[in-house]
Formats: sequence, C-alpha cells, structure tokens
Amino acid sequence: MAQQTQVSRVAVYYRAWLKQFPSFSALASAPAADVLRAWSGLGYNSRALRFHQLAQTVVQQHRSRLPRDPEALQQLPGIGRYTAHALCSFAFGMHVPVVDVNIRRIITRWTKKVGTSSEVLPEKESWQLAEGLLPVCRSSDWNQALMDFGAMVCTARRPKCDVCPVASYCRSAHSRTFLTIQTKERKKEPVWRGIPRRLYRGKLLKLLHHHALTAEEAASALWSDAGAKDAEWTERLLDAMVRDGLLSRHGKRFRMTTV
Repeated sequence: MAQQTQVSRVAVYYRAWLKQFPSFSALASAPAADVLRAWSGLGYNSRALRFHQLAQTVVQQHRSRLPRDPEALQQLPGIGRYTAHALCSFAFGMHVPVVDVNIRRIITRWTKKVGTSSEVLPEKESWQLAEGLLPVCRSSDWNQALMDFGAMVCTARRPKCDVCPVASYCRSAHSRTFLTIQTKERKKEPVWRGIPRRLYRGKLLKLLHHHALTAEEAASALWSDAGAKDAEWTERLLDAMVRDGLLSRHGKRFRMTTV
C-alpha cells in the first residue's frame, strides 16, 4: 500500500483492510470486486489485483504462509527483487541486502566520483556491492539505517555533505557536481478536459462499485455536459481498464471484475 502512496494516507486504509481481510485465506476467497472496493482511494488499483492474486497463490501453493526465500517470493504476483529482499530482511530478519533508490544512490556516491547528483550505478553492480557491505550482525538494522540515511542526509538533489558522518570515506563528498542536477524530461501524462487520465480511472471504478454502466452513462456521470466525444474517450478508457483486469465488459455495459 505504501508504495507510491503517502504513509499517512495509507494508515486508515491499512487498518480497515486488515479488519476485512485478516489473513491470506480471507483475501484469497474474497471476490475481486470487494478487494477493489476496499482499495478504492489508494490509487494504482492494479496493485490490489496483484495482491489478491498473490494471496490466492500463497494459499494454494504455500499453505497460506509467505515463503522465506527471496527467489521464491519473486515468483509471486507483484513482488520484485526489492520487495522480496525487504520482506526477508525486515519481516524475517534474514541476512540479505536490500537495494531501493536511496541505497543505490548512497552506494554509487560512496564508491565512485559521480558526475551529477542523479547518477547511479547499474542495478546489478549495486546489488553486488550492497551484499558485500552487509555487516555480520544486525543486517536488518543496517538496511533500514541506509534507507533513512538516504532520505535525510545523502538526499537526491542536495546531499548534506557537511554533516555526513562518512564524508571522509565518500568519493563524491563535497563534489561541485552535486550542484549539476540532471533532470529527465517527464513523459506527458494523457489528460482529458485538463484532468489526468489516471484520476478518471479512480472515478470510474467508484461509479462501477455497485452498478454496470455503458460508456455513455459513465460519461454523463462524469460530466453534466458530456457529448459524443466524451463518451468515445470514456469507452476507450474503460476498455483499457478491462485489459488491465479491473473491469469486465458485457456487450456495451462495463462492471467491476468478479474473478
């Protein structure tokens, strides 16, 4: 839930979620529509479907318990290398490296003199170095400390080299190149009527919580002055949500997925 969503916003949903789905079995047996309704408001709704699929896989293949192995965890829906290692380190106390954007940035700056503040080592090399840096004991604390260090001291845009406790060991410390901020050109987000398309996805899911609608009906619910072009655009968006597994289509009517 906290990936790409503020923790303060997640807290309320987290408690409600655990009350409705207190176990993998409860989540796995719930209709997908109920899972999406419980998730509604957190954004990135495909995460809810992957979580639902993960619960079903854990129940069916792992006797309702998460495997305690990074490789096995990465075989589950929605879990990549970072999440798998974070679970093993923080939840299970295993001696494994964790590499998020903060840790990758720190390792890069420690081991090479960077050209810009946004420069990072290749992912494979970052993981290899992170494993080599793991202390013999309390590796979970080490991983969490590095994350906090990257968030508060070795920040992305303006690292605080003057107060950094390891500046004397860092190859990039006090480098003038940190003032050279390399910005990537952001990909333009699709909009309609001046509003990002992703926001309409959430609005449409709420509209379809309890009733199936046609594209024309959905467009009319979104805009009081909806016209033919609005309906056509809405239908294309609804079809995209069908492809993402969020909705199902029956003739002209769309409804939340029940699988």
